[in-house]
Amino acid sequence: MSCSMQDMMELDGRGIPGVSVISEEFGSAVEGWRELHGFEAGTVFVRHPIQPLNDAEVQSRADESFDAIIGAITG
Repeated sequence: MSCSMQDMMELDGRGIPGVSVISEEFGSAVEGWRELHGFEAGTVFVRHPIQPLNDAEVQSRADESFDAIIGAITG
């Protein structure tokens, strides 16, 4: 599921856990958004780039991040 940070704020307000999975290239933008809105959204950063990867490479990236994503949702 894909949603915006605004959506995450709404879900958080309703008690629904979530985590953003974002390419590390956009880390400073996420930090700026957090400061602006005062919301510490759960975030897992993945290695950049994503777009040029084939299906097997995307699956490998997902496997690398799986434990961090589950930890961010349940932690």
